[in-house]
Amino acid sequence: MRRTLRSQGGFTLLEVMISSAIGVVVLGVGLVVGMQMQRRALFEEQTMVAQVTGRAVKDLLTLDVQRAGMGMGNSPIQFSEGDQRFALMSWSKMDMSSAAAPFTADPSFSLPPAGTPYVDMASDVLQLYWGDPRTMLTLTGCSGGGDHVREAGQLCTPSNPSMALVPSGGPASTPVIVSNPTEGDLACHFQLTQIQDNPAPTTAKVTATPGHGAATTNTGLCATEGDTKWTQRGWTLMRTVSAAYRVNWAGGSPALEYLAPGAANWAVVSRDVERMQIRYAVIDLTQPNTAYRWFPTSLTGGTSIDQCTINGPTTCTVDVLAPIEAPVTNETDLRARLRQRVREVEITLIIRTPRSDRSVVDPATINVLDKDNFPQDGFKRRTYTLRVAPRNFVSAGLQAPAAGGT
Repeated sequence: MRRTLRSQGGFTLLEVMISSAIGVVVLGVGLVVGMQMQRRALFEEQTMVAQVTGRAVKDLLTLDVQRAGMGMGNSPIQFSEGDQRFALMSWSKMDMSSAAAPFTADPSFSLPPAGTPYVDMASDVLQLYWGDPRTMLTLTGCSGGGDHVREAGQLCTPSNPSMALVPSGGPASTPVIVSNPTEGDLACHFQLTQIQDNPAPTTAKVTATPGHGAATTNTGLCATEGDTKWTQRGWTLMRTVSAAYRVNWAGGSPALEYLAPGAANWAVVSRDVERMQIRYAVIDLTQPNTAYRWFPTSLTGGTSIDQCTINGPTTCTVDVLAPIEAPVTNETDLRARLRQRVREVEITLIIRTPRSDRSVVDPATINVLDKDNFPQDGFKRRTYTLRVAPRNFVSAGLQAPAAGGT
């Protein structure tokens, strides 16, 4: 009887409680491990997305920087009276919410919010210009003899000029850049309003006014039809193309925005780009074989070209090609000459994951930078640096003089 009762006996209450406790622990550990693996997999996926974003943005920037200066190289472009620009320009930590040429005040723009760990992560603004080669015209001598390519408010071109230059749709004029790459000292911006194809089979004329939009150019080469430089060969005309990049913190989070050619409004390219910094390599034209100088000297220190001054804590120097160039007398001239000597561009992008891993954020240290100088906010970041040599800057514009010459 005892053997029968013993064989039919079950677990004691203590045994059941112990086994249940062990089961709960094992199940809890399994759930925690599973959640950690899922969180890690999700975070690694976001990191891969950030890496793909970085490569895509790099490709877009590289293509536009390589196009910069097509048709005029590194020559200054006279857009209108008192408005001189370059094919490749940038501004350090520019606040676009207030008016600053060549941009107008944009209330939709914000720098990183004050009182946050991102306050020192303001980005540079990049502006590019180039000519559309599909619309290129080589200017020719006007009727009546001679090599003068400009007369009576018109520019003379070969017959059958590109109809892509004819204003259509809304604008009453087409913006064009007229330049002579063999000269290198200046390119002129015009507003083209009409194409007149002559009955003669050799020449045509385009009606164009020097200036940009409603602003005109009243002095200098661009406004003086009788200047002897307009009798030289090599003048070309192309439709103006421009593009710009900025990082906008409107709403408290960053977004890389792009002002595409011909667009009126900025468009978001990526919400993962947190910062964009730009540096320039400047050549010494009097000693072209020496190492480039970088402006600024590093990402954390030095003076950018747009902040260079003749005297003071941000003093910059530039070589002078005598007798072609006169000595530098003001800051505008100093910055212009430095921009003419740019030979390489370095763009550094900081890309962060779309989401923050809040499980690793410590509120006590979120405002303390980590060893990479990033906020400890749960975002994982990647830094991308690309260097591009604008190919048009070494084929047109201001160049080093030939050995023994000018």
